Amino acid sequence: MTGNLSYISINYTLIYWEVKMLKKIFVLISTTTIFSSFIFSSSHAFECDIPILESSSDAVKAYYIPEKKFEGMSINVPKENVENDIEKGCREKFEELSGAKVNVIVFPKQKDMLDAINLALATNSGEFDVMTSGAGGAKEYGLGGHLNPLQTPPDIDDFYTGDINQYSIGGKLMGIPSIADTNILYWRTDLFEQAGLDPNKPPKTYSELTEYAKLLTIDKNGKNSTEEGFDKNNIDIYGYGFRGEASLASPWQWYNYLFAFGGDLFDSEYNIIIDQPESVASLQWVVDNYRVHNIMPADTPVYDYGAFHTLFIQGKMAMAVNWPYMYGMSQDPEQSNVVGKVAVGRKPMEVRHAGNMGGWSWSVLKMSQKQELAEAYAKWNGNPDMAVYNAVLRGNAPARRSATERMIEENPVIAGAIAQNLPDNMGVKWIDTGPSWMALEKETWKFIQFALTGEKTPEQALKDAKVEMEKILKRDRFYEEIAPQLLGN
Repeated sequence: MTGNLSYISINYTLIYWEVKMLKKIFVLISTTTIFSSFIFSSSHAFECDIPILESSSDAVKAYYIPEKKFEGMSINVPKENVENDIEKGCREKFEELSGAKVNVIVFPKQKDMLDAINLALATNSGEFDVMTSGAGGAKEYGLGGHLNPLQTPPDIDDFYTGDINQYSIGGKLMGIPSIADTNILYWRTDLFEQAGLDPNKPPKTYSELTEYAKLLTIDKNGKNSTEEGFDKNNIDIYGYGFRGEASLASPWQWYNYLFAFGGDLFDSEYNIIIDQPESVASLQWVVDNYRVHNIMPADTPVYDYGAFHTLFIQGKMAMAVNWPYMYGMSQDPEQSNVVGKVAVGRKPMEVRHAGNMGGWSWSVLKMSQKQELAEAYAKWNGNPDMAVYNAVLRGNAPARRSATERMIEENPVIAGAIAQNLPDNMGVKWIDTGPSWMALEKETWKFIQFALTGEKTPEQALKDAKVEMEKILKRDRFYEEIAPQLLGN
């Protein structure tokens, strides 16, 4: 297959790429991002060389490298915040190769950018040509009829399947993946040792994680939750945690467990299946950890991202599943009490290894009057050299396998953990519903709240939620207008 051949050519060029990379690094500084970040000398602008592309097959070159036939043309690209060094350098490289001008329209906040895009779409002004968006953007705007599909990349096998699926509608690619994201498992190596657990052997299943967490939940008297006299009302360190707030925080943690227990939100025909045994088991597992085993804080139902990661970096949570950003925080002595005491790796399985995902992609707006140029720029932003730059220099989780390999060479600890989890990524299918998406997310965090607080059993909460969700899909004519697009009908 062409994709496999292209993937091999990418690996053969890594040595050359590394030599080029070393010429770019100016100084290494510590940050609270995933990695330590690289910055560049103000007197030496970042040069976006493309050694991987130049050594790739003719098909790959033709897909990503623009022809120099756009002289005198320009496109407008909306963007949240100013460009970083890589974005600026690679935009200028595209301009050099294509002869075109890319006008980056900067907005101070994402909401301002999206408001401007939506206004342009509503008036069909043609003001913008290309857009970049988060995990749900390509499907949301694609289902709304605002994007034109991209040709399938010849090196599609180098992309993780979950990322391609996340930005596709009915088999058509609506956004080319540029950056991925995944959840990873965190655990305290020092607490493992104190509990008699091997810090090099984290739990392999979520059932096993619960048993570990019982031993790691310690009260103020030093007793763990399995010991006689344990005081559940006076806990010092919790074995595990859950973001239970009535917001996107709780569903986007629960999806990791739903998928791992073998469940999903829809079946292959887009029928809601959240009331199936696998779904019930995943929510029951969360509720039991909170209400029965006492391995989570008493105020878990109001825990947001901030409260969750603060508990961990303050040394009061022994294990966690979270996005990679928390690793940088945990290794920052200015804010963390657990520097040098944290290991990261693959999330546990139950029925399967699986978890939810995030990410970013580039899309072509249908209202653009310069479709060929807009498509060329969107493709350019998904090229393998940019993937490696973003992974190695900025620490962004890559949507490409080859970039993941290169990132591991630079930082095997956190990058290795990311790499272990990326292949397990599954898309959150509520995103597929377009205008119904956020209403379904709201129903999701509502049933999680009902179950956590004991107002309903997990089984009843999921059963009731399915009824409300079906009403939402009927109201929004999902099965008449959206599902046929998703199924390619």
